[in-house]
Amino acid sequence: MRTVYKAFALLTALGVAAQAAAIALAVFTIVDMVEGGGVLDSSYDPMDNLGSALHWYGAIVVASLGLILLVASFFNRFRGAKMWAAITFALVVLQWVLAFTAFEVVSVGYLHGLNALAIFTCALLAFRAAHRADQRATTVPARAPAAL
Repeated sequence: MRTVYKAFALLTALGVAAQAAAIALAVFTIVDMVEGGGVLDSSYDPMDNLGSALHWYGAIVVASLGLILLVASFFNRFRGAKMWAAITFALVVLQWVLAFTAFEVVSVGYLHGLNALAIFTCALLAFRAAHRADQRATTVPARAPAAL
């Protein structure tokens, strides 16, 4: 079950990296459109922008991965399993709150970006905790010399 935990921790981190790439694609697509004479107004549909659509659907994927990581943590018994999964999932929930809040208070978008880095970091720390537990489990302690 530790392998499942490690896989979802790593997939969560990779999902956040993909999210960053998707939003960069969205922004550069908008810049390209405007530089080409396009107009960004209320008729603009963000779902027509590939990067924006990927970011939206990716958010659902990352939330699912974070939830599965949290569930997997309850089937693992190594130091930090539940803590790192819970922190990662809590940050994912905060990410959604920040995203919806940023549509009302644009400056909150800054925190949305910073929080993404925190999710990425905590997911990698969850992976590292599981990896270290694997290393400790496979290390065979040296046998004590037999008593004469």
